[in-house]
Amino acid sequence: MKIINYIILFVFCISLFSCEDKLELFPTDEVDGNKVFETIEGTEKAVLGVYSQLSIYTQVELSDLASDDLRLSAQNTGQGVQAHNWTYTSGDGEFSTAMTVGYHTADRANRVLQGLSNFDENDALVKQLKGELYFLRAFAHFDMARIFCNNYKADDPLGLPYMKESTISNPARLPQSEFYTEVLSDLDLAATLIPSDYMVKGRANLTAINALKARVALYQGNWTNAISAASAAIGGDFVLANSSQITDVWKDANDDDVEVIFKLLRTAGGLGSIYNRTTNDDIFFHPSYDLQNQFDDTDVRAVAYFGKDDDGFDIVVKHIGRPDEAKNTNDYKVFRVSEMYLIRAEAYISEGGADNLEKARADLNEIITKRGGIEITDPFTNATAAMDVLMAERRKELAYEGHRFYDLRRWNLGVDRIEEDTELASGKNLPAGDYHFVFPIPQSEIFANENMDPNPGYTN
Repeated sequence: MKIINYIILFVFCISLFSCEDKLELFPTDEVDGNKVFETIEGTEKAVLGVYSQLSIYTQVELSDLASDDLRLSAQNTGQGVQAHNWTYTSGDGEFSTAMTVGYHTADRANRVLQGLSNFDENDALVKQLKGELYFLRAFAHFDMARIFCNNYKADDPLGLPYMKESTISNPARLPQSEFYTEVLSDLDLAATLIPSDYMVKGRANLTAINALKARVALYQGNWTNAISAASAAIGGDFVLANSSQITDVWKDANDDDVEVIFKLLRTAGGLGSIYNRTTNDDIFFHPSYDLQNQFDDTDVRAVAYFGKDDDGFDIVVKHIGRPDEAKNTNDYKVFRVSEMYLIRAEAYISEGGADNLEKARADLNEIITKRGGIEITDPFTNATAAMDVLMAERRKELAYEGHRFYDLRRWNLGVDRIEEDTELASGKNLPAGDYHFVFPIPQSEIFANENMDPNPGYTN
């Protein structure tokens, strides 16, 4: 299905907040496109429909499968094997799904933004809703860039089209410098429109805007902006989970201000189905031995992230879900406080200097000590040693959240799986700079849009 040249029947899924503040999606909760913008209440429900469209599932799936954090299970019957072995092609469904979700989200945001022009632009709720939509549009585009763009630097000509209106067209890929200008422009707009004290679970807030700005700056290698935005996010209304709270983060059991800055609320499905079948005990992928070996015995994340099934097999339990609900059912954690500390630490290290290295050590210790680890007491003597610690800590903290493969790409490192993790897989090593580090533009989009250039290395 092409993702730029399409017409969507303008019927929005209306996502209503239940008493538990979950987004409940029902087939009957639909509003005729001719009526949805007659009232501001109807328009706000359309905004919730944009949240329901947004997903990080495929982005997390691709990063995890292609990285060194998983090993293939003997129970796997083909799920994700091509991504795990780096034998994917532009015709694989994951890539069309990722692009379709991204651009459909942007299209919905654009349609609702147009609908909001019916109302008083100075109304506080109208401003807030516009801010949320600008944030969602920026997020959807940036997540696609993580999948389909190369080194995230401004001088790369192959960015992606940035859709700012709902239209039928054949857009060409923007240079990455222009693409990121559009992303950051939307985030700047969002920051002027969403009130600083607005805090509703599962909806965009000012801290989430700063978190996305920090992540974008990290990928750009703009260390000054990364430090500024991450610091703003750290200084927001959320606190780092301590050692007794980190397991409950993944069960959605903590107070709203603990650890999770922004999440997508879900009452069905979840990221756990990437690793384990939801309807039975089948295991698609085990946690890699290599990743499990990185954790000290006192590190509480090992218990939060890994477990054993009834037959003694290693399983990923990080996204297994809320205890009293269906397996693999929990919210998608999009931004966490710990990621902001890691972004700021990497930016300090990359800027260099003794003072910055000391600041990086302090940021890393904030996470390490909260996870039951041993504090780094000796100062970093050089940036290389500091980066080694940063990369190891980032891998451990953000495992199975859709960062590892893109981080290796950013750092120009290859994927090197240990022998024990490749007994059933044909993919053992992916050299740094290999074209498979950038996923292919979907074949369906190449066919549909004559101006969409494929990514190098793939035959479309």
